Amino acid sequence: MILRAAVLKLALLAAVRAQACPAEAARPIASLSELPKDVLNFLGRFEKPQPVIADIGENFNPSDVIYPNSPPQRRLVSGIASKDCVELKVEFGGFAHYTEQVEFQDTWRGWVKIKGNYPPILKLAPAPAPRP
Repeated sequence: MILRAAVLKLALLAAVRAQACPAEAARPIASLSELPKDVLNFLGRFEKPQPVIADIGENFNPSDVIYPNSPPQRRLVSGIASKDCVELKVEFGGFAHYTEQVEFQDTWRGWVKIKGNYPPILKLAPAPAPRP
């Protein structure tokens, strides 16, 4: 029984690895506008009043100083896309300035992040109700 579970686990791992973006079928991405809407939502491109991620070449805040109307602290650096896979390199500003590889797969549930540790989008808490 344990051997059967181990073989099944190896088969599942092989299947997940086979789903990685195949470089031969992928094309380079020149802009965020080329990405599917679900991926853009995950990246925070449609956040108001300002997007959370900047496009390639757009103004970007690499520091940890945030002021009103400051540019996004995330920026798309590069990426490739195929019919059912998107692989992106995203730059993060702040004290720990770094880049992160993020990968999305088109599944029956829509586009799902399968690789990378893309931090969640933080939203402001609503203002407290006025006291009577």
